[in-house]
Amino acid sequence: MKMLLENIPGVITAIFLAVILSYYLLLFARVKKTSVEKNFRSVTVIIPAHNEEDYIKQCIESVLIAEFEGKKQIIVVDDGSIDDTFKIASVFKKAGVVVLKTKHSGKSASINLALKKAAGEVVCIVDGDSVIERNALSEIIKEVGRKNVAGATGVVKVKNRKKHILMWVHIEQIYNSLMRYLFSKINANVVTPGPLSAYRKKDLLELKGFSTEGFSEDMDITVRLIRSGKKIGFNEKAVALTNMPYDMKGFLRQRTRFARGMVFFLKKHMRLNTAVIDVYTLPLMFFAYVQAIIMGGLTIYQLVSGYVTYFFSKGIYFSLSVLKFFFEWFSLVGFSKWTYNVLVGVEPLSFVAIIGILSTLLSYPLFLFAIIKFDKKIDLLHIIPFFFMFPFWLLIMVIYILMAPEIFKKSQRNIWKKNEP
Repeated sequence: MKMLLENIPGVITAIFLAVILSYYLLLFARVKKTSVEKNFRSVTVIIPAHNEEDYIKQCIESVLIAEFEGKKQIIVVDDGSIDDTFKIASVFKKAGVVVLKTKHSGKSASINLALKKAAGEVVCIVDGDSVIERNALSEIIKEVGRKNVAGATGVVKVKNRKKHILMWVHIEQIYNSLMRYLFSKINANVVTPGPLSAYRKKDLLELKGFSTEGFSEDMDITVRLIRSGKKIGFNEKAVALTNMPYDMKGFLRQRTRFARGMVFFLKKHMRLNTAVIDVYTLPLMFFAYVQAIIMGGLTIYQLVSGYVTYFFSKGIYFSLSVLKFFFEWFSLVGFSKWTYNVLVGVEPLSFVAIIGILSTLLSYPLFLFAIIKFDKKIDLLHIIPFFFMFPFWLLIMVIYILMAPEIFKKSQRNIWKKNEP
């Protein structure tokens, strides 16, 4: 039993290395997209909003000026806001924007309400806290026009990335965009995120709209479309910039919701089947959650025990040595130092060490590739989080650990608090 427990980190690291290698296979794979079978000439953009008074004006304006050759219908649904979201959105009625107000019933219910009034052949979703680039609408609709493509997504960036933790979140978001790009090559992408997504209306109606169960309505609808025999496209020219919560309360609310939503989503959709999502994407998501719990727990133990052993037990609570200890743990310096020690023989050259070094060395270039591909530049707001990625990863792992009991809950409503006391 002891040997089994000791080997768990090595097994997990080996699987992680295999996953990273699969990303590189997809990165270099050349897959021809299906041909464009239809040029849509009507679109309905649905903007679900709950307490978005700070962002709703910019959101609507970005959709109004977005390029599209055809009829554009915009429907804003104020989902029971207690701020001035409805008042601000109502100003745009004179520009032809339809503004609806409901009791707080959740994002899916709001989208489904608007879907009943949608006149466009294509339905796009743009979150009320996001803005889209001028060509984003036409590009993502072009993607939905491809043969057998029922939904599509693009690149999501963080608009307010200069605020606190959000420089890390921005790196995470463009990395997620890279994953969606890679997975879309084999129809394995299961996320059409809220900041910008597009669907053929007839396909949404056939599935009776978005599910009101679970927090991950974007993943739920994507999987259901794929299971109905459709494809999900990706267009890197379709870019949305979203405003993320940057205060600790808002950030933790969002992240606990993401983690709980993933648990419920996996419980609902994981199954043995022959589709690519069943043998690759969903097992990969399950592994990522398990990895976070196990490796997160082990990492916290190593971090705390190291501090206790070398400092706390000796009556040293804070010093330059303590600062150096945490700096090495939380930055690339620690990994670089460990790798050097392994190569020169100070640390044992074990199988676990080899695959650990390889998996880490192969992971970081993917982040750099995402930065260069989608941001077209590298600045200080990229360098800082890139150098200090570990604290952010550790925080996310802790959240995953704390939200693990969600697996025992039988239901989950698609409704949550946002920007509320």
